[in-house]
Amino acid sequence: MTMSSHGRESEEYGRHRSGHHRRRHSRRRIRRRRRTIAVCAAVGAVVIGISGFFLVRAYQRQNRLQVTAGNSVDMKSGYRNITYQGKEYQYNSLITTVLYAGIDSKGKMESSEQYSNKARADSISLVILDKKSQKMSILALNRDTMTDVRRYTLNGTDMGMYTTHLGYAYSYGDGGEASCENLVEAVENLLGIPIDEYAVTNQTSMPYINNLAGGITLTVPNNDLAEKYPELQQGAVVTLDDSNVTDYLQYRDTAEDFSNEGRIERQQAYINAYVPQIKTRLSEDMNGVWEELQDMEDYLQTSITRNKYLELANLLESVSFSDADYYRPEGEDQAGELHDEFYVDEDALQELVIDLFYEEI
Repeated sequence: MTMSSHGRESEEYGRHRSGHHRRRHSRRRIRRRRRTIAVCAAVGAVVIGISGFFLVRAYQRQNRLQVTAGNSVDMKSGYRNITYQGKEYQYNSLITTVLYAGIDSKGKMESSEQYSNKARADSISLVILDKKSQKMSILALNRDTMTDVRRYTLNGTDMGMYTTHLGYAYSYGDGGEASCENLVEAVENLLGIPIDEYAVTNQTSMPYINNLAGGITLTVPNNDLAEKYPELQQGAVVTLDDSNVTDYLQYRDTAEDFSNEGRIERQQAYINAYVPQIKTRLSEDMNGVWEELQDMEDYLQTSITRNKYLELANLLESVSFSDADYYRPEGEDQAGELHDEFYVDEDALQELVIDLFYEEI
């Protein structure tokens, strides 16, 4: 510790004093030094205490956020090599997967410290980008699929897995990253393969998404919306805009059993028309698309960084996609006590997963 100028002057003066005065001055210096050390120790204790407080708060928050990227399904290497009906298969390592989900909420998407009672995933699709075959596939998953989902208490305590609707995986989280990761985990468990990235939006995002591709022109596949929108009768060719795109993609008659099937059919027609248009837009103005995505950031939750976006955008430009590359798992609809339920055909799903993600060895 550096002595003050006053201390140095006192020391100089003390050389001409008696030994008694020197000893007394020395004792004063020691007392001052002890007081200084005590003050420093007190300040240090306060700093450590404050730091400890925030570390404890951070630790408590981390404990509440049970679902993180590290806690998503630990696939290890078990999925890489599988045997099915006596044949050996190896996972295609040149595949990139992106989970997309549309949530039944409006307005700004925000997380909260309280878990559960969040919006439900209405639309769930896995985008599969295969560098090896230069092909893109889309696997559309019925939100009513009955599968294993991790459930949490209101304060985030992990209650383990139980069977319920796939769409509830998002609602059991915090409305933010934890919800997204919980949905990712549920889909990974259902399919038995890892998911690389996710993007989740809500109803407010739909006009933004539509405008990214300049508005989508398609042939309406059913009459679900004909009563409300006469122009959206089955077989009609229409261009969707801000006035009708949200209802086109989201609406279903909740009083009718299995009405989600008709909505999935409309969404399929939309995606089949959307992909070629967004590919064209990306080839013309990739940076412009990124900037427009920033305009909808309040209605978008994603693990995709700008660098990853550029990588995926370039990959999307290079792959082919057609109506035949849109898949839906086979299964059976059943009327549940409260909600419709969809049970996948396990054998058919396994064969589909092998077809999309594996190669025979």
